[in-house]
Amino acid sequence: MGAMTDVATKLRDRLDERAAEADLTGTIQTENFEDMAEHGYLRGPVPTELGGLGADIVENAKAQRILGWGCGSTALTINMHLFQVGAAAEGFRASGANELPLRRVAEDSVVLGSTAAEAVVAGAWDTPTEAKRDGDDYVLSGRKYFFSGSHVTDIVRINARDTETGEILVIPVSMHLPGVSIIDTWDTMGMRSTASNDLILDDVRVPASVVGVRLPADGPAWHPGFAAVIRWFLSGVTGVYLGIADRAREAAYDAMGSGSNSLHRDQALTDAMVGELEIAHLSAASSFEWGVARVAEIVDPIESLATAIAMKEASTNASATVVDRASQIAGGRSFHRRSILERLVRDVRAARHHPPSAPVAQQMIGIAQRRVP
Repeated sequence: MGAMTDVATKLRDRLDERAAEADLTGTIQTENFEDMAEHGYLRGPVPTELGGLGADIVENAKAQRILGWGCGSTALTINMHLFQVGAAAEGFRASGANELPLRRVAEDSVVLGSTAAEAVVAGAWDTPTEAKRDGDDYVLSGRKYFFSGSHVTDIVRINARDTETGEILVIPVSMHLPGVSIIDTWDTMGMRSTASNDLILDDVRVPASVVGVRLPADGPAWHPGFAAVIRWFLSGVTGVYLGIADRAREAAYDAMGSGSNSLHRDQALTDAMVGELEIAHLSAASSFEWGVARVAEIVDPIESLATAIAMKEASTNASATVVDRASQIAGGRSFHRRSILERLVRDVRAARHHPPSAPVAQQMIGIAQRRVP
């Protein structure tokens, strides 16, 4: 255990107390973000010398597992912040870069967001969001979706196509700039309190100097800088869904033998169902534990990315099986809205939609095997 996992353990029950109401209303729990800021969770991956908790990619992912047990929506939302902070921290350790934004996270609890869900395919990328050069500035126009944490984010990272060069630009945008607005479109089956609404950019002007990365449009996924960032995202998001599976497993045992169609079930059948659950849980947990350790130690960025993708697919698929088996074990009571399993069954379904998702995930793993020496 490290400092960040300790904080996650302190927060998880508090988040759990608010999760059901947030799911029912479909609204983001701002109190959770206030608690995370107060206890230092937002600065978890920031290096200690800059005021953070110094979590590496492994501890960050394990902390996300703990937080996911308490509230999947909150853990998923803050993952959009943490993966950027973690990648920036690695950059600082390697070259001294990113000191100012990391200090802002540590000292001012700045919350970062991301809108990269429209991309992440194996080949060429495109985006309807345009960046037009105007002197020393870029003027941004477009509409983004799946902007998790839209109502608590201070700075959002967007991808925009440079209209002159065709490159995909990664640009941080302050939510307070003129022309930035949110449309409340989030009304979904699961992860209902992530506030993953649409972001509107209407002639938003930013200095060209703030462009973080320029990616070649013909294959951004294979850019080392992109790979280094996304492996943080995939590790953390895998932890979130494993945390949901952990909670479902506990709920199944708590509810065993008390459901409307499980009270009189043959014990031998229940034993077999429990065996299925345990096998799936071991698969989810071991894929995560082994996978994130390998992601951390692999030097080649493309090989590390491919491992992170494989880990996410293996662990989240098994996590979904855990939740489904937990619901079966609990019986009909898990179909009621007052059952936590009803929410977990819906929330775990979101795992299949995080890019790169199947079948792009399998395609990228295959391509990576040809690219890595």
